[in-house]
Amino acid sequence: MIIQEFDLFRDISNEVVEELITVMEDVSYNSGEVIFNEGDPADNLYVLQSGALNLFMAGTRQATCVAIKAGEAVGWSSLVGRKTYSATVKCAETSRLYKINKNKLDHILRQYPSTGLRFYKKLAGLVGERVIKCYQEIAKIREAS
Repeated sequence: MIIQEFDLFRDISNEVVEELITVMEDVSYNSGEVIFNEGDPADNLYVLQSGALNLFMAGTRQATCVAIKAGEAVGWSSLVGRKTYSATVKCAETSRLYKINKNKLDHILRQYPSTGLRFYKKLAGLVGERVIKCYQEIAKIREAS
């Protein structure tokens, strides 16, 4: 398991990585399975290892974002103070993910403040990229209507 290959965890010290590995769970889902639904308690961050995920936003029937690249994360609502997930995530194909409990991740990052700062800066970048992708997908859906 080399989580440092993923953007969100790049440049994290081996010491922190070793602690993260102890709290990460390797999970697999079949095509069509839901990882979490909008409104479910936001308890975990998921990092895509392989496969593809569709992210459905409130009130839409079509996927408004697709996480294809290994290393992309879903469930970041759990890390930014939301009590529930803001979208539904469903597997577009068989997928493997790392599941990380928000409280355990927070505990580790609080022990290493500089690592926590780098992590949250990368998370902010990921959120920004996701927002741009969502706007692009919404624009495509509107054009098709």
